[in-house]
Amino acid sequence: MLRKCSLTLKILLIITFININHCFELDDKDELSCKLVQDHAKMGFVIYDIGDVRKIGPDEVHRIRSKLVENGVVVIKNQTLTREDQVVLSSKLGNIIVLPPSFEGNDPEPGYPEIQRVTNYFHNGTWKGKTHCFGCYWHKDGDFQENGYMFSLLYADQVANNRSSTKFLDNCEVLGRLDKTTVQVLSRTVFAISVRDIPDFVKATEEDYLLYPNYKRYNGIYTHPGNGRRCAYVTADLVTDAGYIPELKPIFEEVTERSVKYRHFWEQGDIVIWDNLAVMHRAGTSGGGTGPADKTPRMLYRTQSWL
Repeated sequence: MLRKCSLTLKILLIITFININHCFELDDKDELSCKLVQDHAKMGFVIYDIGDVRKIGPDEVHRIRSKLVENGVVVIKNQTLTREDQVVLSSKLGNIIVLPPSFEGNDPEPGYPEIQRVTNYFHNGTWKGKTHCFGCYWHKDGDFQENGYMFSLLYADQVANNRSSTKFLDNCEVLGRLDKTTVQVLSRTVFAISVRDIPDFVKATEEDYLLYPNYKRYNGIYTHPGNGRRCAYVTADLVTDAGYIPELKPIFEEVTERSVKYRHFWEQGDIVIWDNLAVMHRAGTSGGGTGPADKTPRMLYRTQSWL
């Protein structure tokens, strides 16, 4: 009997370690916070034993989607995808989203309008320069859409392992960390998001802007439709129907400072999928103190689909 209990305990310890090992990829100041929320979302949850994602069937699709809704950010390692493979995979996981041509900027992926290039080199091989930084601010993909419940899938085709990173924060878990006054203000606030205010789309055409609502509105506190968690909505725009509200900036800072964060250091073949209603994200600094001036190839490709 004692030996059985000992074996069971060992198994539980192994499972626990596997499920929380992503905590050690966080900044030191966030490591304790990560340990405190293991009964909730585990951003950066690694889905093991999924095999070659090009061959997944309905059961594996259900498993990936379920883990995504449960954890906010999931990771699948050691994959090899062509652009066509990525489009097919994203279409299996949800109805794929195609952004209009002018949203692609001056570096579209030839033949694949579903894909956005998150790279430091243009398709023709030219370096984008040391001032180029895509998504270098806390934001949610697609919050300008009529339906903001979507996931983003980012695939690392070519990276120097552990040199570049992406940061995520949990909009739901942070609600319990906010001051009472902050929660009261958020409960009375309705944010208005306009596609015209998205920094990465400043050069889009008027024709393409008109494909989307003038404003998509989000309650400052909302219930996630997939997992029922209560979440805090706030982005750097700080816009309501009354216009830009600078008094909301301290709330944005409180959310970004107090939230649990997961930092994913990229390795070649990584797939990271995140739920844009549950988390915000931003480009992280590169390892070793390098930044956008680093010419090491960083070739990642993003698709989006509805959840």
